[in-house]
Amino acid sequence: MNRISSVSETQDLARAVQAQQQVCRYDCMRLELYREREQIADRIAVARFGSALALRFEDVGYFNRVYSPDEAIYDRLSELEEFWGGSPFGCELVGPPGEDGQAGGRPIRRAGWQPATRFAWMHGDPEWLAPVPAGTFDIRAPEPWQREQFLLAYLQAFEAAQHRIPAALRNMRHLFDRPELDFLLAWIGGRPAGVGITMYAGRAALLCAGAARPEFRGRGCHTALLRARILLARKRRCEEIYSWAVLGGRSHSNLEKAGLKTVGTTTCWRFVPESRR
Repeated sequence: MNRISSVSETQDLARAVQAQQQVCRYDCMRLELYREREQIADRIAVARFGSALALRFEDVGYFNRVYSPDEAIYDRLSELEEFWGGSPFGCELVGPPGEDGQAGGRPIRRAGWQPATRFAWMHGDPEWLAPVPAGTFDIRAPEPWQREQFLLAYLQAFEAAQHRIPAALRNMRHLFDRPELDFLLAWIGGRPAGVGITMYAGRAALLCAGAARPEFRGRGCHTALLRARILLARKRRCEEIYSWAVLGGRSHSNLEKAGLKTVGTTTCWRFVPESRR
């Protein structure tokens, strides 16, 4: 029994690392796309630190992260601080997932670093997931003339600052050119209620960017979008589904109700530049 449990935990940890790397790939793809299409190379930087990938974007705080599948990055914190020197945001270190129910990520006792988000890494097999009913939402891919509606719904769902919306629209319109991405828009009463994006990589699907606009939260929109994307992954014969969420949040709960398993967790650490302390 102990051996079976150990094998299962090892498999879960490997899946958690895969989930983290899928998320890293998604964020990196977006930044490199924006940098190329909008010619903003002076505002975006991507750098390797061993097995870790660091992302820096002068305009959007979310993207300023380093994803590391192992603990080697903790010996290179001074290099990370130099990479984000002068940044208006600092960065968030998304370290390796933990096993045996323990949150991964080594404690950092270095000036300027603070504990931050805790992530849950999720995994499921599309064939044995049991998506809940879609409810009253009409979910479909946006038509070309509905793409701006999709992006506006996305930005409202993730509560983007109003003054950042025009630049975000310019950047994000290029996402529709990426063949590995699927987009779904949830409607109710003729109004866009929420969004969901799926990224495909071979036989794996990453459920990303699923959210409801504030006025439609608590009505099953996020759950309905999860169901629709799981069914699409089945149709495409995917063998793995990955996702991630803030540990203990509503999205995490909805993912578990949809049948995905929490295979690892990470405690992230945020670096705050000296100018902002």
